Amino acid sequence: MLSSNDARNIVIEKYNNNHMDRLTHIFGVAEMAEYLAKKYGVDPEKALIAGYLHDYAKYDDPNDAYGVFTDEDINECRRYPFLFHAYMSAYFYKKIAGKDFDEEIYLAIRNHVFGRPNMTPLEEIVMIADFTEKNRKYPQCIECRGILLEGKKDLAIYKALQYTIEHCEKKGEEAHPLQIEVYKEYRKRLGL
Repeated sequence: MLSSNDARNIVIEKYNNNHMDRLTHIFGVAEMAEYLAKKYGVDPEKALIAGYLHDYAKYDDPNDAYGVFTDEDINECRRYPFLFHAYMSAYFYKKIAGKDFDEEIYLAIRNHVFGRPNMTPLEEIVMIADFTEKNRKYPQCIECRGILLEGKKDLAIYKALQYTIEHCEKKGEEAHPLQIEVYKEYRKRLGL
């Protein structure tokens, strides 16, 4: 069975000689995900595995998706290239987990960029851990980290989604429709 230590070693092997900044980020996400899992009653081992593997395919070639992704996923990644690494990392997890594949871990990796409607607690944790891990120095990430550490997880997720949607707009890019749907879901949860 794939353990969090196995997942950690896999990303060390991939990123230790290059992209050390990515490895630092991955370790930060795994650490934050484990902390949040313990705080919110989620399996910390699953959170660590998803945290370590969430960016496994960050620098992989999008052409590797052919023969692996559905046509729908390929078209979605063409339109929203920032999703490719999440989908490919989830595929990689599924491949190496084999018969011990865990759907919850898979979804947490696949949906870590901006989540999805009706996320599981593990998906929420990995998504917000990615945005708020201690090595993120953007003012918005620091603000969300503070909100999260005050115990306001839903508010931190809402603010993270708000910032990422605004970032897309500033770059002249279109936010993903699901990203907006998740943002509205958390706004409603918060009564805003």
